[in-house]
Amino acid sequence: MINVRHLEVFRTVVKTGSVSAAGRMLYVSQPAVTKTLRLLEAELGLTLFLRVRGRLVCTPEADALMPEVERLFGSVASVQHAASEIRQGIRGRITVAAVSTLAMSMVARAVGRYAQAHPEVSFDVRALPTRHVVEYVNNSQVDMGILDVSAPTGTLEIEEFCSSELAAILHRSHPLARHATLTPKLLRGQPLISFADDTLTGWRLREAFRQTSVDYATRLVSNSTVTTYAMVEPLRAVALVDPFTLMSNAWPDLVQRRFAPTIDIRPRFLFQRERPRPLVVRMFTQTLREVAHEMTAGKLQPLA
Repeated sequence: MINVRHLEVFRTVVKTGSVSAAGRMLYVSQPAVTKTLRLLEAELGLTLFLRVRGRLVCTPEADALMPEVERLFGSVASVQHAASEIRQGIRGRITVAAVSTLAMSMVARAVGRYAQAHPEVSFDVRALPTRHVVEYVNNSQVDMGILDVSAPTGTLEIEEFCSSELAAILHRSHPLARHATLTPKLLRGQPLISFADDTLTGWRLREAFRQTSVDYATRLVSNSTVTTYAMVEPLRAVALVDPFTLMSNAWPDLVQRRFAPTIDIRPRFLFQRERPRPLVVRMFTQTLREVAHEMTAGKLQPLA
């Protein structure tokens, strides 16, 4: 097999025109350069240089070989450049599994912002149910998972990255839209949409209504925030769900109102402990934190 270092010496001798100049450039002795050229000629079965009146002259075979050598070192330089960009987080691929609520809101914004600053980075974003997000991370199928609720995570690393509140989502023409805050008493008798009682959020909502002696009767329950949003107008209902999806502007006729008592929502990252986190993933995670805090603080306009 041809030694790339031998080709580098050959290339340098051709470019400098002498063994001594090549040695100085490569920080090796003149005899070492001469020996390397002989080894390369033996490897290739070609005579590469001749001595003519004391000068080193390339043979026609060496001239014919040089374009291929230049292409090789162009590829080596490309690999070195790519490695440098990967080290700096400029190039790479990020795989994410996220619940649909966050995939179409926070994650979409973060991907857009990061991709604009790092055009050589590609993404694979999977919008999945909570259980599947956990499975993907557990099986190392993705670099990271993103959830909006707590879930059994086994030995996964969990990092909360922002805090928000459950909100009341209703049509802008709804009579209750004039209120800044909606309470169980204000919602008495209203058709409600939310999560099932076997979820932590559903249980906390039922408790909030019980403590104010108001019946908690849901017209529709779903495990999908997107579904609850879609059902608000057809059912003329109020959805008690997370507010993130509203930032996608997919439902321009819906508005958000505070719900009291406060029911907090804490989105979190999931990481497989044994899966290394490349720099590009760590940098994207920071971008997502920034976007999340801007969104929860109301500093971002809805996506167009």
